[in-house]
Amino acid sequence: ELIRTLDGVRWYNDSIASSPSRTIAGLRAFPEKVILIAGGKDKGISYAELGPVVNDHVKLLLLTGATAPKIRECVENIEGEHPPIIEVENLETAVQEAAARAESGDVVIMSPASASFDRFKNFMERGKLFKSLVEEL
Repeated sequence: ELIRTLDGVRWYNDSIASSPSRTIAGLRAFPEKVILIAGGKDKGISYAELGPVVNDHVKLLLLTGATAPKIRECVENIEGEHPPIIEVENLETAVQEAAARAESGDVVIMSPASASFDRFKNFMERGKLFKSLVEEL
């Protein structure tokens, strides 16, 4: 879901992407490298398949939640270049960091690759908060 374009930056809500395979599909939908906000509750699944795709499709990775260290590890374990990674405390901080670092022409996508149940009732509630945070920018 495209939330808005602000100062040339497009903001997308992909909160439904609660697994690595769904986030991978979302990342591959954009021709340009994106700023990715990811992380959440650990469902005990592997994030290994996510690492190479993040390295190929992400220019800045913002991580939050219990899966942040696992996602970081799968990205950093890939040989070669990987995007800068910033771990933040919550979604609010992730949006602020993304807004501060994004430049005109960038895409920011919240595509967690993780469940929402650590802080939210469901993925819809997480997406609703993200949308309201982006609309407040």
